[in-house]
Amino acid sequence: MKQSIYLFFLLILFYHSLVNASEKISLMSLNDIKIIFSSSSKTWNQNLVFLDKKSSMKKLQLENNKNYSLKSIFKNGYVLITPYFEKDSVKTLNINYNFNDIDENKIDLIFNHFQSLDVNFCNSLKIYKNDIFIDIKNC
Repeated sequence: MKQSIYLFFLLILFYHSLVNASEKISLMSLNDIKIIFSSSSKTWNQNLVFLDKKSSMKKLQLENNKNYSLKSIFKNGYVLITPYFEKDSVKTLNINYNFNDIDENKIDLIFNHFQSLDVNFCNSLKIYKNDIFIDIKNC
């Protein structure tokens, strides 16, 4: 239950920082990522049911994933957060930033942030058109 409350507040804070940042990009902290990795699929799905009621957030059911994804819409695009579970724990966390206008500064900011994560996390970063894809795993 305590973990569920932490995840719920984490997602609310993440939502709040995206909405209030017009040109500023708010990125997930290492602590945010650790909380998601410590969540069960049931906890994740339950918390997204509450967030789905916000106008700038949606829970989505992606193909090949029985759990929900969280899509947060902000002024210049959106971020899609999708954990992939194995045996009720997060195996991979996929984060997709999509920008209407993407520039080298945004790309560098996001790449540098996620490359500097804890050594316990391995990540791959890819860019395709206006999307930046980040896959994070426990090493």
